[in-house]
Amino acid sequence: MTLDNIKEEIEKAKTVIILTHESPDGDAIGSSLAMYQALKQMGKEVDIVIPEHPKTFDFLPCANEIKKAGRDDIEYDLGIALDCTDTTRLEGFNPWYDTAKVKISIDHHGTNAMFADYNYVDPVAPACAQILIVVLTSMGIKIDKDIGTCILTGIITDTGGFKYDGITTETFEFTASLMRIGVNVSEVYKKVLQVKTRANFELTKLAVNRMEFFEDGKIAFTYITKKDEENANAQTRRP
Repeated sequence: MTLDNIKEEIEKAKTVIILTHESPDGDAIGSSLAMYQALKQMGKEVDIVIPEHPKTFDFLPCANEIKKAGRDDIEYDLGIALDCTDTTRLEGFNPWYDTAKVKISIDHHGTNAMFADYNYVDPVAPACAQILIVVLTSMGIKIDKDIGTCILTGIITDTGGFKYDGITTETFEFTASLMRIGVNVSEVYKKVLQVKTRANFELTKLAVNRMEFFEDGKIAFTYITKKDEENANAQTRRP
């Protein structure tokens, strides 16, 4: 089974790099940080590489340990891509993944290109983070409050706060299990979906002012530019 292969390869590896897609959302960042902490728990030498990410997620445990680039002085034993459909979405930071001795992909998108040596993809799951609960449990990892907070962030982000159609009964069962170990659902929800910076409000105002409607109001179109983000000081965080 693929899950058994993934467990075996992770156990064998000494050096690991974790990567996710460009313009990462809460599921990508939360899943990556959860896997990072799990591998640290196993005593692995692991790097988590996310060149840029929204400041919104700086509250997550170990977010300050995210790196902008991988190491060039070693060939990683294992490369793990999370919440990523194909290697093109790894953008310019995939050389460390390409040169890893073994490659793993864990994802929930039905469009996944099955690009790794071992692919664990569950398109029924509403978030990659939800899949990680299964993966980490099978590996004997203790899902503590910090790991659970990262996992819940991914679930809340990709379910829109439990309101999208892809939610399963397992989503709520897993959330309940995270609450039992001390994860504060209300706090994570507020930080991920309700806390907005002044820059966010400024960009929202621009987007609303530029909105145009077509097809008798059935289609709405708006935009913001990179220059708008710079003017609003809304740049993503560079580790």
